[in-house]
Amino acid sequence: MPAMPFRRFACAALCACAALLLAAPSQAAPSVTLDHAVVVTDDAGRPADADFSAASPVALPDNWRRSRPGFDGVAWYSIALDAPLKTAGATGPEQELVLVVPRVADLGEFWLNGERLDLGTGNGFTRNRALWVPLGGHMLKPSGNLLQVRVSGSADTRGGLSRMSLGTTAAVGPAFQVRRFLQSIAPTMLMFAVPICLFGAIPLWFKTRRYIHLLFVLLCLSWMPRALVMLAPEAGPPGPESLLFALASTLVSNTLMIMLLLEYSHWTSPPWKRYLKVLYGVIALSFAAGVVAYLQGNMRPNVVAVLHCPYFALTIAVVLAQVHRAWRTRRRNEVFLAVTLVFWWAAVLQDLAIPADLNAFDSFFMAPVAALLVLATLVARTLEGLALHRASAEEEINLAVAGVSTAHGQALEEMRAEFDRRKAEERQAVIAAERTRLLHDLHDGMGSQLITALRMTRRDEVPREEVARVIEDSLEDMRLIIDSLDLEESDLLPLLANLRYRLEPRLNAIGVGLQWEVGPLPQMDYLTPETGLSILRTLQEAINNAVRHGAAKTITVRAQETAETLELSVMDDGCGFDTRTTPAPGKTQRGLAAMRLRAQKLGGEVRIGSGAGGTCVTLVLPLRR
Repeated sequence: MPAMPFRRFACAALCACAALLLAAPSQAAPSVTLDHAVVVTDDAGRPADADFSAASPVALPDNWRRSRPGFDGVAWYSIALDAPLKTAGATGPEQELVLVVPRVADLGEFWLNGERLDLGTGNGFTRNRALWVPLGGHMLKPSGNLLQVRVSGSADTRGGLSRMSLGTTAAVGPAFQVRRFLQSIAPTMLMFAVPICLFGAIPLWFKTRRYIHLLFVLLCLSWMPRALVMLAPEAGPPGPESLLFALASTLVSNTLMIMLLLEYSHWTSPPWKRYLKVLYGVIALSFAAGVVAYLQGNMRPNVVAVLHCPYFALTIAVVLAQVHRAWRTRRRNEVFLAVTLVFWWAAVLQDLAIPADLNAFDSFFMAPVAALLVLATLVARTLEGLALHRASAEEEINLAVAGVSTAHGQALEEMRAEFDRRKAEERQAVIAAERTRLLHDLHDGMGSQLITALRMTRRDEVPREEVARVIEDSLEDMRLIIDSLDLEESDLLPLLANLRYRLEPRLNAIGVGLQWEVGPLPQMDYLTPETGLSILRTLQEAINNAVRHGAAKTITVRAQETAETLELSVMDDGCGFDTRTTPAPGKTQRGLAAMRLRAQKLGGEVRIGSGAGGTCVTLVLPLRR
C-alpha cells in the first residue's frame, strides 16, 4: 500500500465499487416497471371514498401538463399488483419487496390494499424526492392486491406520477441510491457546504481585504436562497414571490461566479471588461422582465426558465475560454476547472428544460451536483492562491531578512554609538542645569547673606550678635540647599525630616518647643530639588518669623492632605500681628512677599492668619501640576 499513490488507490476503489453495483442486480430477481394504471380526478382523502367507476386507463408517466393541461387538484391512480408481484419474485408473505418512485408531484400518498404506506417524508412535499416505499409482506394478499396513489399537484410544476419500479432491495437499490444522492443528498450537502464556506470566507476577507475573497463571500451569500427555495428535497411548489426571489438569486450568484472565475484566471483585458458590462445589462433586463411578469400575475416556473436563457447563452463565452485555456496549458487545475464548468453549464441547461417541459417527466435538478463541484473548485483555487501568496511572502521575507542581516552589525554599532552620545549629552545637560541651579541658589541665598555679613563686620556700630545671626542664616540656607539634593522618588517626607532634625535642637536651646505633626505624605509629581528647596525655604522663613518677631514659646508644624492639595502649616503661640496694617517706616515684609512668590511659582498659595493667640502660616500645594 505505501508504494501505491493514494490517487491510484482511490481510483481502484471507485472502480471496484462501481463493478459491485453493476454486478449486484444480475444476481437477484429482476425488477418490474409499473407503467400502466387507471386514473380518476377526485379529491377524496382515502381510496375507499374515491369513485373509481369513472376511472380511465393511463400510461405512466402521466404528465398533467400534457394529459390534462391547466389542471390543479387531486387525482387517484389504481394499479393491479398481482402480475407484477409474481414477476418480481414475491413467493410469500415473508418476501420483502420495495417500490421505487422516481417522481410524484407535488404531494403523493400511497395505499396498499386500503392501508397507507409510510414514505418516510412525514407530511412533506415529494416533488423533489425519489421515494423508497417498502411493501410489507404482511400487507399483501394471495390475490387482488391493489396499489392506489393519491397525487395532489398543479400544472405549473408538472404535476403527475412517473413510472415505478417494483423489486427486491438488491434489484432496485443501487439505481435508487445513485438517484437519491443526486436528487436529495446533493442539495442537502450544498445547503450545509455553502454556510461552512461562508463562515470560513468571512474571516479570510477580514484578514486579507482582497477583492477576490470578497467576491467569494458574496457568492456564498447569494447561493443560499435559491437552494432553500428551489432545490430542497422537502420544498413545496414555489409561489410567485419565491420564483422572483430565486430568479434574482440565480442571476446574482452566477454573475458573481463568473466574476470570480475571471479574477482567478486574471482575465482583466478590455474585451472581458466589455463582456462584463454586457452581462450586467442582460441581468438587469432579465430581472426587470421578471418584475413585470410578477406584477402582471404571470410569474411561473416556465417563465423563469425563459428569463434565464439570454444570461446563460452569454456564459458559454467563459466556459469556452476556460476549455481553450485548459487545452493550451494542459495543467491539471485548469483542466479540472474546464470540466467542472462544462458540467455546470450542461446541468443548468438541463434544469432550465424541466419547467419548460422539454425533458423526461422524472428528470430532476442537476444544478446542486454541479454547484458542489464548482464550490469545491473555487475553494481549491482559493487555497492554491493563498499557498502561492504565502510562498511569495515567505520568499520576500527571506530576501528582506538576508538583506537586513548583512547591515545588522553596522546598524547596531551605529545605534550603540548614537545612544552613548545622546546619553553623554543628556548627562552633561543635567549636570549643567544642576550646576546653574546651585550657583543661582548660592548666589541669591547664602552668597548675598555672606556679603551682608562682610559689610556689617566693617562697621563698628553693628553688634556682633547681628553679624552672627546673618552668618547663621547663610549657613542655614546652605544646609537647605544640601537637603534639597537628598530627594527620593518625589517624596517630600525625607526633606521635612532633615529640616526637623536641624531645627529642633536649635529651638530647644533657646527655649522654644517644637511639635511635629507630620505623617506619611502623598507623592508629588513635580517635586524636584528646586521645588523642594522652595518648600523648605518657605517653612523655614515661617519658623524664623515665629521665633524672631512673634516671641513664640511653642511652634507646631502640621501636614494635612485633601483631595487635591497638601497643606503645610506653621503655627505658633506668639504675640501675632495685624495682617491688615501696613508695615512701619523702616520695616518691610520682604519675608512674607518671598514666601508668597515661591508658593505662586509652585502653583499654590500662602495663607496667613494672625491674632492675639498667635500666627498660622499655611502653604497650600497642589498634588499634581
